[in-house]
Amino acid sequence: MSKSKYISAIARLVLVAALLGLAGGCASIVKGTTQTVPIASNPEGADILVDGQLVGQTPASVEIKRKRDHIVTLRKTDYRTVSIPVVKKIGGAVWGNILAGGLIGWGIDASTGAQYNLIPETITITLERMGAGEDDPGADGATRAITRLNELDELLEAKQISDQEYAAARLEILKQHFPELVPEELAGETSAN
Repeated sequence: MSKSKYISAIARLVLVAALLGLAGGCASIVKGTTQTVPIASNPEGADILVDGQLVGQTPASVEIKRKRDHIVTLRKTDYRTVSIPVVKKIGGAVWGNILAGGLIGWGIDASTGAQYNLIPETITITLERMGAGEDDPGADGATRAITRLNELDELLEAKQISDQEYAAARLEILKQHFPELVPEELAGETSAN
């Protein structure tokens, strides 16, 4: 084999390897389908529940799937229970992936959830001590809102609602329950827009 044919064969192999890497989904490779979220509380030793499942005690770093919205609950005896929404937001890598890898790479990232970043990225909470005989009301409103967001995801995946209906309903839930998570440019929009 001549030197130019050898170099050409190597160049083709490199090109094929690069194309396979792009087809695998850029964010899936770079970020993965889970995100590590450090969680701390003052005082330490609070139970950490993700979507109602005990996963450890503070301080800890917890792996959370990027594909869904979650509720992280911190509870400790004699302290008020705190629930924090952890919601998905499309990451900046998506646009680069669409440009570099086209729709195939983006499709893989969308199906695995790798296209999302979870916010907040870090959770640090000071727990409030309860008074004598006080009941802990918990944070049921946040839990219901996260449940509704996940139900919307399922409706979209089953193609029972359009992308526009999904976006409008998601925006309304975020505005009602978690206004601090609504981007400023969307805060004035309504589902009629």
